[in-house]
Amino acid sequence: MKTSIIAPLGLSPPVITAFVEHVGEVSDVVVFTTDNERVKHGFELIRIGLKLRYPRIRVHEVRLPFEDVYTTEQNLEFMSIAAKKIKEEREVHKCDRILLNVAGGRKNMCITLTLLGQFLAVDGVYHVITKDVAIVNQMLENLREEIRKIYDAKDEDEKVKIYKEREKHFNSLLFPKMKEYEVVRIPTIPYPLNYLRKILRAIYTSEIENLSSEEKELLFRHGLLKKAGRNYYVSDYGKKFVEVLIK
Repeated sequence: MKTSIIAPLGLSPPVITAFVEHVGEVSDVVVFTTDNERVKHGFELIRIGLKLRYPRIRVHEVRLPFEDVYTTEQNLEFMSIAAKKIKEEREVHKCDRILLNVAGGRKNMCITLTLLGQFLAVDGVYHVITKDVAIVNQMLENLREEIRKIYDAKDEDEKVKIYKEREKHFNSLLFPKMKEYEVVRIPTIPYPLNYLRKILRAIYTSEIENLSSEEKELLFRHGLLKKAGRNYYVSDYGKKFVEVLIK
């Protein structure tokens, strides 16, 4: 069974690598990064650490086209990119199981990814909680210069050499003992595919007359429809939202 882990990266690389170790049999790790310098440094640390510890895992970076997710438009763009990657892991890389790790990145990214996991029926959404954040932050700070050197190194051999020089410290950071963190499963209920298709098709084609009054009112309350008197119309936000899931 091929298992893929998909995760946004913030400023704490260990939440991704610890989860990989917790899951065990992993074939693919997809990491969403931004243009933030420390995020980029953190990804290289993750990549080299996993390469040395789990050389058979395919680690893939997906660089988001912005430094951070600040706006509704950027959040929808992130959602679109994430949806495409989930589908790609299933259809192109033939992964049997897809797990989302929402411990890193902005809160809105984590919430969006969780909801997307329900829409696309992934096999689980998880959060990683470090029991002593102060210790992890101190370890990160102590290794900050070496982490930057790994990112700046001119080639792969140099990156591996720098990691191995402080391998004990890097491994303690990236692969903590299981008693030092908790993995929390986020409660999710997948949407019935036929019902989801019905809703998406109605909004995408603006043919909402077949929706029930209750469905229309719920979609209105969530901003996907707008209302004038007793009549409902698809909102601009609704069009953008549905395009994310259909493309």
